Amino acid sequence: MRIPGTLYGSLLFEQPEHRLTVTRIETFLSRPGPLGLEIGFDHGMCLLDRARRFPEANWMGAEVRRRRVDAVSRHAPDNCLPLRVDGRALLAHLPPARVDWLYVLFPTPFGDRRELFSPEFGEVVARSLKPGGVFYLRTDVATLHQSASALFEGWSTSDAPPLGTELSRRERVCARDGLVVHDLCVRRRSS
Repeated sequence: MRIPGTLYGSLLFEQPEHRLTVTRIETFLSRPGPLGLEIGFDHGMCLLDRARRFPEANWMGAEVRRRRVDAVSRHAPDNCLPLRVDGRALLAHLPPARVDWLYVLFPTPFGDRRELFSPEFGEVVARSLKPGGVFYLRTDVATLHQSASALFEGWSTSDAPPLGTELSRRERVCARDGLVVHDLCVRRRSS
């Protein structure tokens, strides 16, 4: 599936130079247990915290900044796979109904050309989540919350997926500055 605005192209994993990454993903997906995926993990504090607190699950993270991925990779336990990739390309590549929990924590708004919450993104999220799987968004940008709410309108509200106690860098800024944080937690229909 082509997803407009995807960094490096939504067909990234079909390119021969990314075969090693594809092999790493396929090997990781063969592990038993539920799968959590965080798109845009930034410094990776929340991703690493969840991987350590919930070792029975597998945790994958997508981040486009090489230095962030390299830094997180050095501290990642075996049940955590940080990847340097646009999360939209990763979702398009994953097998259908493979993800139990999908996290988007404090995404950076980019404007119309690279808008995360596009109809195509909604399609790959619905395709990637297992029936009953949870999409979880936290943001201090009201327009992003509104876009995501519209995209997943009709989905059932859900309890939060597994969360650690670590706060992201942006979440700490929001707490310090008294900024309003918006949550969206919805569940894919079981049928």
